[in-house]
Parts: sequence; C-alpha cells; structure tokens
Amino acid sequence: MTNEDRQSEQERESLVQEMLRDAKTAEMPSDLKTHPIIHSGDGTLEAPMTVKEISGAGYVWVWDTRTYDQIPVLSYMLPSKLRSRRPDGSFRFTTVNPGKLPKRGTVKCFLHPGSDNRKHYDELGFRVCNKSNITNQYQLQQHMKKKHPQEWEAIEQERAATERREDRELQQLLIKGVTGKAQSEATADPLPEAPLYISEKPVKKAKVK
Repeated sequence: MTNEDRQSEQERESLVQEMLRDAKTAEMPSDLKTHPIIHSGDGTLEAPMTVKEISGAGYVWVWDTRTYDQIPVLSYMLPSKLRSRRPDGSFRFTTVNPGKLPKRGTVKCFLHPGSDNRKHYDELGFRVCNKSNITNQYQLQQHMKKKHPQEWEAIEQERAATERREDRELQQLLIKGVTGKAQSEATADPLPEAPLYISEKPVKKAKVK
C-alpha cells in the first residue's frame, strides 16, 4: 500500500469516526409505549401488570447518500454500516441528515394489489407487496430479486415458457404460410396456349428462272 493509499484510508476512517459522533438515537415505535398494560388482573393475578421501561440494543438514524432514505440501524452495526462503500469508493450511508426528501418513483411492485396480474398471482399463492414508489424498471427487478426471490423466479420461469410457446406458434404459422403458398402454385390452372395464327393472304409462288 502506498503512502497516498494509507492517507486516503486514514481520511476515510476519520470521516467515519466523525459520523459516529454525529449519530442520533432513533426512537422506534412500540405498542408497549401507547398500551403499557399487558395484564389487567384476574383471579390469579389481582394487580395489573404494566411496562415501565423498554430497553433494547438501541437504534440510530442513517441516511442513504444517494436516495436520501432514512434508515434505522442497530447501534453495534453502525461502524460497519458507515464503512460500507459503493464500487466507485463513495460512502453508502451517513449520519448527517442531507435535508432532502427521498427520491420516489411511481413503479409498482409486481406483487402490488393493483398489479395487472394480481388475480393470477393470487391463484399461485403469491404474497402481496404494497411498494409503489420504485423509481424505474431496473430498480423493480432489483426489488423483486432481493425482497421476493421465490416469486421472481416463478415469474421469470413463466415468462420464459410464454416466450417459447409464442416462438413455436410463430414458426408454425410461417411453415403453414410457406406450405400453403407452394400447394397453391402447384394446383393453379395452367395458362392457356396462344392460338395458332394462320394468315389469310395467298401464298406467293416462287418464280422459276
């Protein structure tokens, strides 16, 4: 490793440490906070049971540096998350709020309730996904591969089978078209022969010298 590489790594690590210091605790929603009573009391346990304090591993907020999505991350996983980089070397996440709204699209997941093939997918027993803000077709495929791998595999197999069937049907139509044309040419009525032309002028006799 060259001195420049070491310096670059040190700069990146310094930036990670700075982001760790800026990390803000994420308050995750819990039904136990709004409904702390977990037992109202009965003949066995007269006094009601309530939750006074909730403890856990703890979460902190990070933001995707490109999509600006806000994501809760477990505290002990934060260092590795912040060191995660893209192929171009840029950091994937930051603890600094970019102050921008996440990029949203309008493409629906294949498994969305409003999907054109939803009835067919119900017959196949596919789950329902309400995601409807995917940015483009490429991201749609990535979403399917990551979130619904089994359904995506089945959809791809069905698509490939449909393409093969359509190719066979097209080939059969082409073969029928060529065969039908050949048969039509073979059975066509022959062209009428031209009538023999006979001149009405008298034949001139050759002069004898």
